Amino acid sequence: MKSRAFSTFSSVLAALAIMSGAALANNRVTLNNRIDEAEKTGSVSREAIVQLRADQKALEQQEAEIRAKYDGLLPARKGVKLTKARKKLIAKLDKMESKKPDNTAQNYGDSRKESPTPQVQSEKKADIDRLQSIRKELVNDKSLSINAKNVKVVVINGTVTLRGVVNSESEKVKVASAARKFADDSKVLDELEVNAK
Repeated sequence: MKSRAFSTFSSVLAALAIMSGAALANNRVTLNNRIDEAEKTGSVSREAIVQLRADQKALEQQEAEIRAKYDGLLPARKGVKLTKARKKLIAKLDKMESKKPDNTAQNYGDSRKESPTPQVQSEKKADIDRLQSIRKELVNDKSLSINAKNVKVVVINGTVTLRGVVNSESEKVKVASAARKFADDSKVLDELEVNAK
């Protein structure tokens, strides 16, 4: 009787291990795919992607250590714990993606006809080259926020118009300075706004 009970108990444990292993593998793939997609679309900052990948790698390392300790097996309790940790990372990513900056309320300039928008960007090679140089300068400046890196830059006949919302007065100065590296002072129109948080 005892051996039958033990056999049944062992079968249940084996079934739980298989189910938790499948859930864990599915969870791991989901997390990997979500981080890859967020990186590809740019829905979260580069710094956040780096941190998420580090957390993900730590969980994989933790799983490898557990499996090494238990001869390649993963106890159900440990598998459930790892699955919960991965679900927390997915929830963290969801929260980051839902906190997308919304500058539309402050970015009223689009409705003004006299102010250029990206849709009227010049197709001249010199203007496109200038735009690319300014954009590269902004993206490479690690001290700037995501908002500052994503301001609108429009170049028409050598005149650079900067529009959008930055987080501080110092960022406003930095963005304008980056534009002035590639255009005369008189040809940089600074229409940037400071976020009034």
